[in-house]
Amino acid sequence: MSANLQSKSVQTWTIREFSELFEITPRTLRFYEDKGLISPNRASGARSYGPVEHTRLTSILRAKRLGFTLEDIKTVLDVTDGRVTNRSEILNRRSNFARVIKSLQRRRSDIDILSQELTELIRVLDDQIEKTDENTDVVQLAEAYDIAFRKHLSPESPLNDS
Repeated sequence: MSANLQSKSVQTWTIREFSELFEITPRTLRFYEDKGLISPNRASGARSYGPVEHTRLTSILRAKRLGFTLEDIKTVLDVTDGRVTNRSEILNRRSNFARVIKSLQRRRSDIDILSQELTELIRVLDDQIEKTDENTDVVQLAEAYDIAFRKHLSPESPLNDS
């Protein structure tokens, strides 16, 4: 990795190093730059990515994994970068961000519940597998599993329709 030597050493990466670090293509980095999401430094035409771009790209990719569009992400970055200064627009975006937070909290709760249910499912499967041998009829195993699993589902689970 490259090192930018100023008064103190600051970690920098070339476009290839940065794309490998984040397991994305250099083309993706250039696309994000074209969209105004990241702004690498340039030296003799070569892009140089530092800690600010690292933090920013980490946030961008996290938001993408959660299903946000690049336009959604840009809406947030426009505020954090100070490009939105109109009071009514700031208030409008603040209201939208509050709605997103509520949605994320619901999703987190859903993920936690589903994770607990799947963990319990694995436990039930392990119990059933231990009680059977390789010659056990698959239908019998499935029925036994279904009975045991439904006992452990939370009442609000969409999987529990009994």
